[in-house]
Amino acid sequence: MAYDEDLVNRLRELLAPEKGVEEKRMFGGPAFLVNGNMAVAASGRGGLMVRVPPEQTADFVARDHCLSGE
Repeated sequence: MAYDEDLVNRLRELLAPEKGVEEKRMFGGPAFLVNGNMAVAASGRGGLMVRVPPEQTADFVARDHCLSGE
C-alpha cells in the first residue's frame, strides 16, 4: 500500500507555519522532521506514524486505532 497523498498534503498545510520543519522520505513515505527529529510520517504501509514522549506511549496505545512500534 502506498502512502496517502491527501494525508501528506494535510500534514504539509498544518506544518507549513512551523519553524525548523523538514520533509524527508522515510518508512516508505514522507516524514516531517522538526529540528532534525522525526515528528510524524505518512507510512508507506498506510496510516500515520507519530512520535510521542515515551511516558505518554501507553496512553496512546490504549486507543483502539493505535499501535505501538515497540
